[in-house]
Amino acid sequence: YICYRNCKERIVISEAPKEKLTLSSVVKTFITNKPLLTLVLMTIFSISAYNIKSAMLVYFAQYNLGNVELMAYMNFIIIGSSFLGVVFLPKLVKMFGKKRTAMIGFGISVAADLINFMLPSNVYVFTILASIAFIGISIPNGITWALVSDIIDYGEWKSGERKEATTYSLFNFSRKLAQSLSGFLSGIGLGLIGYVPNAVQTAQALIGIKALLLLYPAIALALAMIIIGFLYKLTDQQHAQIVQDLHQKG
Repeated sequence: YICYRNCKERIVISEAPKEKLTLSSVVKTFITNKPLLTLVLMTIFSISAYNIKSAMLVYFAQYNLGNVELMAYMNFIIIGSSFLGVVFLPKLVKMFGKKRTAMIGFGISVAADLINFMLPSNVYVFTILASIAFIGISIPNGITWALVSDIIDYGEWKSGERKEATTYSLFNFSRKLAQSLSGFLSGIGLGLIGYVPNAVQTAQALIGIKALLLLYPAIALALAMIIIGFLYKLTDQQHAQIVQDLHQKG
């Protein structure tokens, strides 16, 4: 409701252009917009890491910590702490720019997860480090929506057509794909580590549960950080120039 009441249309168009959605136009938009390709690839890794954390926490609480009821309390603190990342997001972007801020967030999450994986399982230490990791991952998750807007402007500047619906659809599809991937990997991973439902788990299975919860997200987010760091070439300065060019054409 707060978002609804405070939203304001900032791009005024006298007559909204009709966007023709055909398979060829969707494919063209996807393959000709390199920043979009990069963002989609990054999102597949970042969202799969985010979702596998949520999927594996119940197993970690039940078997590694020995009390499944802890999950509710840990989830409340861990996911709630991501609010801090959202609060500081505008200031961080102002200081470092969108791309560097996203990389900083990824780096914080990777470091926290790796440390958490190497330390012995303890509910208090785990919750603190997991909260720091969620603060880190909340930063690039928030920035991606601003990057999509930049990419739409870039696409219009390059092709002369503003493909808002197509761009958002492709980006959202990548998120759904990542969510499906995390569910698939959770099931495959539990099978590989020798997990047996409602039974005392072996030492190997306990380490595997912890690895799926912490090590896989750390690796996936490290790859996401590398992707946006080396492949995403649309800087804030370039976007500002693109916006200026579009205003002049309009």
